[in-house]
This record gives sequence, C-alpha cells and structure tokens, in this order.
Amino acid sequence: MACFGSFLRRTAFLNGGLNSVRTFVTAPNLLSQNASHGVDIGLTAPHRQRRVIRRTRAAAIKDGRSQAQLEAQARHRTLKIPLDQVKDVWEETSGPYHIRDVALHYGIFKDVFDGASFVPYVPLSISYRQSSGENVPVFRGNFVTPAESAEAPDVSFTASDDSLWTLLCTNPDGHLLDSEAEYMHWLIGNIPGNRIDEGETLVDYLAPFPVRGTGYHRLIFILFKQHSRMSFDEEQQQLPCHSLSARTFKTLEFYRKYQDLMTPAGLGFYQSRWDQSVQQTFHQILRMREPVFEYDHPKQYIAPQKKWPHRKPIHYLNKFIPSN
Repeated sequence: MACFGSFLRRTAFLNGGLNSVRTFVTAPNLLSQNASHGVDIGLTAPHRQRRVIRRTRAAAIKDGRSQAQLEAQARHRTLKIPLDQVKDVWEETSGPYHIRDVALHYGIFKDVFDGASFVPYVPLSISYRQSSGENVPVFRGNFVTPAESAEAPDVSFTASDDSLWTLLCTNPDGHLLDSEAEYMHWLIGNIPGNRIDEGETLVDYLAPFPVRGTGYHRLIFILFKQHSRMSFDEEQQQLPCHSLSARTFKTLEFYRKYQDLMTPAGLGFYQSRWDQSVQQTFHQILRMREPVFEYDHPKQYIAPQKKWPHRKPIHYLNKFIPSN
C-alpha cells in the first residue's frame, strides 16, 4: 500500500503536480499555480517505534525528577546541559519536521519545487572555512556574506559507504534575465557515502553574487539520494565554468528529469546580500561589468501640522523645519 501511495505521488509530480494525491485521483484536470502543493517527494519516514521512544522519554523524566541535586543546580543556575546530545536527539526526532516548516516559511519549496515538499531526514552539516581559522555555519536562513562564502564549503552527512548521493547548490533569486530561472552554484553527482571529494564535479563552485540593490538572496543546498550510479552527461559543464548562461538552471526540471533515479533527502540554506567581494566576482571570475539596481525611495510623508500635537515627542516639530 505504501508503494502504491508513493507511485501516486510521483506520478502526480511527473505530470506537473497537483494539489494532493486525492486531487490527482478525483480531479486530474484541476491545475493551478504551485499545483504540486501538498505532494511529498521525499524519502519514506524511517521506522521508529513510538512506544519505545515514549517509554524512554518517560523514564528520563522520572529519573530527572528523582535526583534532587538537579533541581538544586537549576535553582543556582549551575546545571549544565549536554547540547550535543540534545542536538542528536532533535535531529533524530522532530528536527527534520522543523526544518521543513522553516523551509516552507521561506518559500523554498514554492519557488524550487512548485510547492511540492519533503522532510529532510538526512541532516546536513555545512560550514565555510575562513582564513582566520573560524568556520561560518549554514543553518536554515541565517545570514552569510559573499566574502565569507567565497570558497566551497565543507559539507558532511551520515551515510553508508555503499550509498550514492547528489549535492546541489542553487540561487532562485539572482537570475539577471529570467525571474523564473535560477543560477546553479555547485553540482556534484555520484558521491560515494559522505565523501564529497570523491564525487563527480559536474559544475564547480561559484561564490554568491547578489547584485547590489536586489536585497537578500537565498542560497539553497539540496542533497539527493541516488538509487544507483547515474550518468550526468547533460549536466556536465566545462570546468571551470564562468558562463552565467551555462549555469542557468531550474531545480524543478532537473528533478523531473531524474526523479525515478533520485530522491530529495537533505536541505540547508542561507541568505546573502551584496558586499564589496561581489564586484570582484563579476570582474575577475565572470569577466563582466557589475550590474547595479537602484531604488528611488519615495519622499517621507508628512501629515499636516497640528496646533496642539497631543502626546507627540518633543522633536515632533523637527520634520516641519526646512532643511535649507
């Protein structure tokens, strides 16, 4: 029965997507914008015995309440919590669902998968190594400058040695000519286990280049689990790839092409905004003039002055004083 449901979901997505599997069965001609909303294209939820999890949690709570020293440490603010263990438990239980909800909030699935979504059951650890020795992490929507993300990041995840993966980094907000297209910043296929360096680099890494005046851009990392070794001849670019036309990309078309051979499994993304390093990326790497978008801010609206401005601050009259 589970296999049949998965077949329905994938068939609905292959045909352009529908509101849900039920819509696919009862009204196959009902299409709309982001019509794939509600379609789950991800991995099957890992089998966990909820009874065992509940019993373990109940036992941990009972054990904690029986230890009077924990209550005393909490009152005196000396209680130390092992955050690494908390993170591990979170990633195994509610973490993937929280990440999916955050991605929905940021419009990741709407703009990249036409509304279809998935639960990222494979946690991704992404960080940019700096010359100072520090690491700038990528979580879910945090801010990373283009200067900090100039070099390819370190990406790690837990996987068996006999598994194969594809890693994609794309920007759905930065295309200069087509608002519906993306720029591919990185694509590696046939990654054995979690050894990124041994995968096939189809498109080499390119630093983000959010154009001045266009606000914040989302840089999205998507990890796909392959069902077997794949041939990516159509995606292979001449390296290094400095052509924006060659990097023009649509994740939706990419997934529809290979959806029978791979499944989305991991997700991470950050936001980036223009800084001085973007100019160097355009001039030294892309070999083109840097475009700049300017915004004409409307003049501040000033309401008619009142004779008795009740409950107004003392500097209320400053905006009525001529600047010259």
